[in-house]
Amino acid sequence: MMLLFRRFFCALWVGGLFLAAACAPSPTATPTAAPIPIETETPIPTATEEPTLTLTPSPPPPTETPLPTATPLPPIATTRIIVNVRAGPGAGFPLIGKLQRGVSKEILGKSEDSQWWQIDFEGKPGWIASDFTDVRGGTSGVQVIAVAKPPTATTLPTGVVITRLQPSATPTADIPGATGRIYFVVKQADSSYTTAWLRPNKKQEIFSDVTLGTAPGDLNNVLSTNASPLDWSDRARKLAYVIGSETQNKLQTIDENQNVVDVASHGAIVTPRWFGDGNRLAYIGYDNNLQNQKIYIVNANGTQSRECFGARSGETLRGLAVSPLTDEIVFVSNYTGGSELWILDGNCSAPTRITQYNVDTTAPAFSPDGRQIAFVSNQAGASQFDIYVMNKDGSNVRRLIAGFSPIFSPDGNWIAFSQNGEVYIMDITGNRIQTVAPGTRPAWARE
Repeated sequence: MMLLFRRFFCALWVGGLFLAAACAPSPTATPTAAPIPIETETPIPTATEEPTLTLTPSPPPPTETPLPTATPLPPIATTRIIVNVRAGPGAGFPLIGKLQRGVSKEILGKSEDSQWWQIDFEGKPGWIASDFTDVRGGTSGVQVIAVAKPPTATTLPTGVVITRLQPSATPTADIPGATGRIYFVVKQADSSYTTAWLRPNKKQEIFSDVTLGTAPGDLNNVLSTNASPLDWSDRARKLAYVIGSETQNKLQTIDENQNVVDVASHGAIVTPRWFGDGNRLAYIGYDNNLQNQKIYIVNANGTQSRECFGARSGETLRGLAVSPLTDEIVFVSNYTGGSELWILDGNCSAPTRITQYNVDTTAPAFSPDGRQIAFVSNQAGASQFDIYVMNKDGSNVRRLIAGFSPIFSPDGNWIAFSQNGEVYIMDITGNRIQTVAPGTRPAWARE
């Protein structure tokens, strides 16, 4: 019993303790103060004497360095067309090569008249005509290079009286400038021939025209006449020309609208020439068997071809010219030995010899008034071919200049000719010689 009481008392005591604890107020929590950070005082610097200001002089402004002087670019010549390169400044110097169109070369020197530029050509000095180039850069500072002119033969055969004209730089006052269009032959890189033309006062504008072939008529080495295979008619407004290969040729005409007419087909046609009426053409050709040469006359439309003159026994015909007024025909013949000029009347009869040189005389051409004949002859030396002018009857022979293929301008004041692969013009006195273009065998048309 006692034990039971003790247990009850203990339980009651423990319960009282829990009840007292539950009813007593909770103690207030005392906050803990956050620690205050201690600031470290920045020490005040001890005052010192103000430093003495020492003035350092400013460096002098930089001296302006002058900009380097630009080195001027060397003048450059660019070819407008195919250009011949020569060993010296003139067509009388040997040909050493060609430059194609659009080739640029530094100008290393110039001739005294600035008509020729010296360039480097395959490691050696070469000369090209300035007329055929466009130049970039000034040439006033380019050095003038003097080159001695090539010697020319002056020996004349006994009994030949020649009046020599001395070219001068002074224009002849009463001769107007050259006009019209000049046609000529150009040999291409593939050895074919084409025609081209330009105006003498606009030499930078060159126009291509007709393809002639590989070696027609006058351009064949065996048949060569030193004359042009081209001829222009102002009356017909057409160009006559020969096309073909070697001895198989065709004579054609072309007008300003590019209309082509087949006029004749013969073996070895050379020197087609218009009559003054513009309706007929004369030319030299072989017969069908390529046995005999004959002078033929044919209408410009290809009808009514007829024989005018047949070669005599042992005779070779090497070109002709037709008088624009009388229809007389001057032709080249070796009938008496050397090549001489002969003349036929308007009826193709009475052949008469009008030169007596007994040398190589070729390429006759009538003046527009029919009174004079230009021609080529080597009477001054076997290898010296010069251009001469004489009256139609063979009197008053005058030597003008070395060259080939002379042709009068339509007004009769100028002569075009070729020399060493270039075409030139000169006035009727042999002065004012000017380059035209690389090429040969010119023909001249009125504008």
